[in-house]
Amino acid sequence: MRLYEFEGKRLLRKAGIPLPKSHYVTYSEMGAMGADPQLERIFDDLGGESVAVKAQVLAGKRGKAGGIRFADSPEKLQKVVEAMVGSELLGETVTGVLIEQKAEIDQEYYISLTYDTINRQPVLAMSKEGGVDVETLVSESPEKMALRRFGPITGLQPWVARDAAAEAGFSGRELRQMAAITTKLWDVMLMADARLVEINPLVRTKSGKLLALDAAVLLDSDARMRHPELNLPPRQATGRAFTERELVAQAIDQGDYRGVAGKYVELDGDIAMLTSGGGGSITLMDAVHAYGGNPANYTEYGGNPPADKVYRLTKVVATKPDLHGLLIAGGIANNTRVDVTFEGIARALEELRPAYPIVIRRAGPGEEEGLQIMRDLAHRLGLNMEVYGAELPMTESARLIVEKAAVYREKVEG
Repeated sequence: MRLYEFEGKRLLRKAGIPLPKSHYVTYSEMGAMGADPQLERIFDDLGGESVAVKAQVLAGKRGKAGGIRFADSPEKLQKVVEAMVGSELLGETVTGVLIEQKAEIDQEYYISLTYDTINRQPVLAMSKEGGVDVETLVSESPEKMALRRFGPITGLQPWVARDAAAEAGFSGRELRQMAAITTKLWDVMLMADARLVEINPLVRTKSGKLLALDAAVLLDSDARMRHPELNLPPRQATGRAFTERELVAQAIDQGDYRGVAGKYVELDGDIAMLTSGGGGSITLMDAVHAYGGNPANYTEYGGNPPADKVYRLTKVVATKPDLHGLLIAGGIANNTRVDVTFEGIARALEELRPAYPIVIRRAGPGEEEGLQIMRDLAHRLGLNMEVYGAELPMTESARLIVEKAAVYREKVEG
């Protein structure tokens, strides 16, 4: 789970990492106050000279997209906040802003801690060049980035942090300060079960003080139940709020751990995807795109879910407005019963009786019975449906649905 900047900074502040003074203002609060006095108080509390207004979105590179602006008076602050809150930025609706005391920056640095999944170790990265695209820095000037891997059991020892700081080019009092901040970042990793904590930039102000101006924190979603104190609302990896269909899909697996059928991400296409298995689902998404189609969603079911769970997922997938086709496909299952899951799909389709074309490609345990269920359904209801087993390559099913969806789209749109 990716955190908003203000959420990440709460963790950094708790660990004792120096931060600029700030106030978080939400859309609902703006509706309540609306007038100058509240923002005027915030402006005065932050020094009364100049503040930074930072849109709270999960996407990166918001500064380049106009998501960070400055105000040197309460009146200008009011205009900036009113223009930013509720606006669209990088595909997200800005529901809140972080208002911070503007820092007089002398130098920008970079620190991060994450996990090296290849070597299975935490890794520290530090550089005297911050505020830049880290990927570009690592690829073009790797000598400017000090890297240190260390054992997860022993943790980040102070001497390792000091050694990395020295390699990055720090010395004297600043070296000790950088090492101290880095060990506190490790405390954040442990305290919050984080997979990534990054400060970019960590700045030295003109007065010589070090401040974390940004915070990128990625938590391990599987450890969320260990941290009820964080009280973090759910959010998409894409950063936007969950749609109504996505929330309905999530509820499918709640309280019923027999298989998985609640993974659903709504997209803007017109070909519904009812696919199984993570690898198969991604392959089918790519194939639909390659043949010129546009998926209406991503989903996957697997682990042998009962018919009722797949029935509920089918209702979510197949009822999205303005669909021009439905692909029901996957690889050759090993433990998921094709007949059982198709009972659920058939029940949903019998209720919905869609006019758009449907292509089915499935194989695995109970496939003969499952495919016959769908053939009988198509015959009984007169559905525009083609049913295949393993004799049809999986990617060919994507080609078929794209072609059939194009014909149907032309028919209904005239």
